[in-house]
Amino acid sequence: MRTEDGAEAFALTFSSESPLRPRDRDRAERGMLDGKEVQWYRSEIANDPTLLIREALIQLGEQRVIHIMVRTSDAETLAKYQQLALSLTFSANQDH
Repeated sequence: MRTEDGAEAFALTFSSESPLRPRDRDRAERGMLDGKEVQWYRSEIANDPTLLIREALIQLGEQRVIHIMVRTSDAETLAKYQQLALSLTFSANQDH
């Protein structure tokens, strides 16, 4: 949650299957999470092309994947929320 207005800064989902089907042509920025490279992908919402949307997948153990989605209207905020999401730590040893 954003501290300034209580709105969502990013969404984080844990699941056994990826909700994102990444395409090479949608590759955007790269980042690091716990020493591992993370690839961000561009996404869009048809009725609001002004939004900047990035999604990333992180494999957590053998049976879990983390899907992160960031939506905002400016590049500075996008970078800030991407860094915030990548500053979280996850234990790859927990598959339950």
